[in-house]
Amino acid sequence: MSTPPRRPTPATGTIWSASPTPFTADGDLDQVGIENLVRQHAQLGVCGLFLGGSCGEGPFLPNRQRAELVESFRRAAGDDFHLAVQVSDTSAPRVQVNIAEAVTAGADSVVIAAPWLLRFVHPDSARRYFLETLERDWPVPVGIYILNQPPETGLDLDFWLEIAGHGNVAYVKDSTSKIEYRQALLALKRERPNLTLRTGDEFDVVAALADGYDGCLLGTAVLNAGLIGRAVEALGRGDRDAADRWQAHSNALLHDLFRPDISSWMPGLKHALKSLGLFTTEYAHIMGPLTDEDRYRIAAALEREKEYI
Repeated sequence: MSTPPRRPTPATGTIWSASPTPFTADGDLDQVGIENLVRQHAQLGVCGLFLGGSCGEGPFLPNRQRAELVESFRRAAGDDFHLAVQVSDTSAPRVQVNIAEAVTAGADSVVIAAPWLLRFVHPDSARRYFLETLERDWPVPVGIYILNQPPETGLDLDFWLEIAGHGNVAYVKDSTSKIEYRQALLALKRERPNLTLRTGDEFDVVAALADGYDGCLLGTAVLNAGLIGRAVEALGRGDRDAADRWQAHSNALLHDLFRPDISSWMPGLKHALKSLGLFTTEYAHIMGPLTDEDRYRIAAALEREKEYI
């Protein structure tokens, strides 16, 4: 079988969305919801869609359904969006199978986060998990997803700099919210100018972009990309004060949707998307109860911000 041509590194487009996954009441993919998501993201100015990440409940999807998800988004979106797919798993061989399946399904790039069951994985095994995969020649760019890890795992800043410094890493999603990680990754980018850095911190996009990050990859972009887009525009004009005001505006919306401590993130997100008519159900693998107060607050926030959503 011939190898498809390598797709270009995804360096353009400021706002990417870690898209949620719409399900039917039986847990199947909701094709109408996927079409709605494509239209919603286009309306808000999103350039890339990250499928099967944490927000997309990827760890809970069987491989067949993850491939179906990519194929469905590709059909609905055509070539209007860059499609990145999370392929993380428990071992390098499993990640490599996931990459091959994602490419066949239509992925433009793939993203590897730390292995599942990380608490049982030695740092040397985690290093092999990334490096064995990165050493192979893939037809699409490979990104890595950096999340905070417990100290006992050994996946610290030095570990991530080693992985991000590999020549086959095209881009990084940094969701640590730590200034020392940002500074170190920016220093790495000065050594590797083609490395694309995207912040995953919805609450601090402006500061990351002002410091030199190339863009953002947000689990909330389906709702707040309109506000973050205005912050990005203000920053491009050199108006940092206005950019910070738009960031604060976005943060207030997110706190209303997910509570100030973000404890209702997934149920709040699914409820908001169903309330907007984008999803037909609130089915989720990651779920928790919403209170009547939560529902009232979410409804009020969606009405207040309808100009931007």
